[in-house]
Amino acid sequence: MKNNDIFTKTKKQLIKTYILVVGGFMLLLSVLIFSYFTVTTYKNVDSDITSEYQNIMMQMQNTSYMRPIELRDPKDMVYVYSEKRIIYYTRNEYFGEILPSVENKKERELFTYQKNGFNFRILDIVNGKYNVQVIRNIDSELGARNQLMWTLLMAAVFSMILTYFVAVYLTKKALVPIEDVWDNQAKFIQDASHELRTPITIVSSKLEGMLKHPNNTVNDEVEKIAIAMGETRKIKKMVSDLLDLSKADAVISLHVEQIEAIGFLNEICEDYEDIAQMQGKRFELTSDCDKIDITTDKAELEKLIKIFIDNAFKYTSADDVITMKIEEDKFDGFASVSISDTGYGIKKEEIPHIFDRFFRSENVRDKDIDGSGIGLSIAKLLADNLYIDIKVDSQFGIGTTFKLEIPIQSNFLGK
Repeated sequence: MKNNDIFTKTKKQLIKTYILVVGGFMLLLSVLIFSYFTVTTYKNVDSDITSEYQNIMMQMQNTSYMRPIELRDPKDMVYVYSEKRIIYYTRNEYFGEILPSVENKKERELFTYQKNGFNFRILDIVNGKYNVQVIRNIDSELGARNQLMWTLLMAAVFSMILTYFVAVYLTKKALVPIEDVWDNQAKFIQDASHELRTPITIVSSKLEGMLKHPNNTVNDEVEKIAIAMGETRKIKKMVSDLLDLSKADAVISLHVEQIEAIGFLNEICEDYEDIAQMQGKRFELTSDCDKIDITTDKAELEKLIKIFIDNAFKYTSADDVITMKIEEDKFDGFASVSISDTGYGIKKEEIPHIFDRFFRSENVRDKDIDGSGIGLSIAKLLADNLYIDIKVDSQFGIGTTFKLEIPIQSNFLGK
């Protein structure tokens, strides 16, 4: 019923979008973390060796002769030059007595230096006649940075894999209501076409039959004309129902007002008194109170109630009873309107489907009762728009009751 190519392409596009968004976020986050760690690491090392330099200069100024300099951090190495001659250095496993010359363009400079596969951070400062170099091996810091880089890379790969499966799941979930709407639309078009095809075929066949006998008079073809007119009325009624259905299914602007429910229902009942008398049925309205004020859209509520009354008259026989009853439930804050009949009733297994579009019970089809199967679908949409709950109680062969629970106070402020 649905175009699989469209949904397959949509799923792929959504999955790609999810992966690109998450992948871009993870890449940006990884770059920020890596950059922050790098900057922080160098900043801490630079701060430590600058502090070490200040410690060295303080010791050199406070002594009249050169003596071993006490370093705050044993990881640091120091080289002191005077007039391009080394006058002090700390023994270490990386360099000899003289540090290989490094060209400095500034009197004070922090830079990174590599030798024999080792990495060093160097502070090189000229202070008066002294040229002091404070050096620290940063292989451990760079190793931690590399480990962080690989950790972020593995986390990114894992997150992309996880994102793919999450994207597939979320895409399926996101497309479920769209696929349902698509299926319902396709089914609606198929059902509408099927329902319209039958009366159109009958009208067409009757007209073709009349064309084959051009010499016949109207009296000769009166039966065919009557049948064609009957089917035409069915088509007109179905088209009208389809328009009502599309209006109810659309976003509508409600005209909310306060109405007195009992008087409102009495006005509706008056429209059906003559119909009840002609069909030999009893139609009555009962109430447990004298006045009930409700806030709703009067015109939409009237349409809703008349759908159930019309069905009650349609699916009952002579001498059957149709009752409309209104009750007020102040505790729960709603007024209930029940439309009951002693007609054909609905089978238990068919009750969940009665609000489906074009659904008609098999026993009703057998009785050749006119109907499009759209009325209750319109009623359900109207009820949803009016915040009305519909409850159904029916026994096959005994009768049916539709109960409408209508909010007394306005629920339409946010609509």
